[in-house]
Amino acid sequence: MTYAFRQDAQEAKIGNDSPLPSETVFPEPINLPSGIQPADQPVISMRNSEKYMELFAPGRLCLFGEHTDWASQFGVHRGACLVIGTDQGLFAQVRSSDQFIVEAWVDECPGRADKSTDSAGRIRRVAFPWQKKALLDVARDQNDFFRYCTGVACQMISQPGVNGGLEIRVFHMDLPLQKGVSSSAAVCVLVARAFDEVYSLGLFPHEIMELAYLGERLTGSQCGRMDQACIYGKTPVLLTFEGRDQCRVEPIFPRKDIHMFFVDLAGRKDTVRILQDLHAAYPNSRRLRKALGLDNERIIRRAYRALERGDAPQLGALMNEAQALFDGCVGPHSPEQLESPLLHTLLATEALKPHIYGGKGVGSQGDGTAQFVARSLADCHAAMALVEQAYPSTRAFPLTIPASRRPVALKIPSIDKQLAREDLWPSDWATRHQGHTVSGTLP
Repeated sequence: MTYAFRQDAQEAKIGNDSPLPSETVFPEPINLPSGIQPADQPVISMRNSEKYMELFAPGRLCLFGEHTDWASQFGVHRGACLVIGTDQGLFAQVRSSDQFIVEAWVDECPGRADKSTDSAGRIRRVAFPWQKKALLDVARDQNDFFRYCTGVACQMISQPGVNGGLEIRVFHMDLPLQKGVSSSAAVCVLVARAFDEVYSLGLFPHEIMELAYLGERLTGSQCGRMDQACIYGKTPVLLTFEGRDQCRVEPIFPRKDIHMFFVDLAGRKDTVRILQDLHAAYPNSRRLRKALGLDNERIIRRAYRALERGDAPQLGALMNEAQALFDGCVGPHSPEQLESPLLHTLLATEALKPHIYGGKGVGSQGDGTAQFVARSLADCHAAMALVEQAYPSTRAFPLTIPASRRPVALKIPSIDKQLAREDLWPSDWATRHQGHTVSGTLP
């Protein structure tokens, strides 16, 4: 996600006492306590006699299966990935408006997760007429910071029940930008969900995902449908893709906690260039098609079972395997961006190995973010401290995949055992068992 700002946008330096324009009345920023756990549901708050909704949109970590969402659209092989939301994300206050107004604080170093609370930053604010043409023009401007927001707004303007625009104030953001953790998708999901909540549209999660995806694609992005799964938060999900429009989302319920962490490598990557290179190579590269098709499916099947069991050692080993596959069969098709010296240096750090089971790159890969499966919670913290000490420009973030109360299928004796073969996708299994599966919950 590349941020380039409109020259005519209202700007204010952090610490500058000059107020925003008088017609702009925003609630005071909320100070987030250490260790905050964002609410799953919007919080309604009253400020200055105005009603605001407070929303949180997390980032997304692709555990396995990067690039297979868009690759499936070629119709050669279905795609699959395993995804989970991050604890980090975007915190916003929203309300209805007769315009489309967005304000966001962004630190002065695009793409860098800031470590201090007093670093320089700017407040970026802009207001657009609530007209489709005006929004569309901004969405297609590759140099506009707000293009993702307006892309989704273009999708929402024709939705039944949307009777006006929005006022969105992103008052806190701790998600690394341009690092493969779906900061752009988080923005798009936030805007779509804000319309849903403010105008009481009653949209299902998959409908919000679709509107966010279409909005991001409207900007010219070549993203697939994986990123918008951040709407499911800390519930890990399996996504399967077939053709251009079919995406199935299935939650996973681990039996044990799995302790992970991810690292902002403080490097640079160009996701647009990576996607352009791989899209161009895909039709003519059998090796690339196999890596993003059959080879990926084999890894996903085993990773799904490992995640379901809470088997951290197996999950870590599969990350090592997936990274080796990526380096050998995918990376060579975008050598400038996917050489990834920072990523590979960190993955090869010997001092980390006593604390981890394995690790790999994140998202489109490149020198954005690395992820690791830790041996324990204590090992997770030790490894994070080690990384930040050895590589001072990096920043590490914890991520625990929580154990869940697990839905189970009660066995019906009449079901043919052949239908329960291990090599069927969970989605296949559900389809073949329609009318025969009873859901329950383990006590």
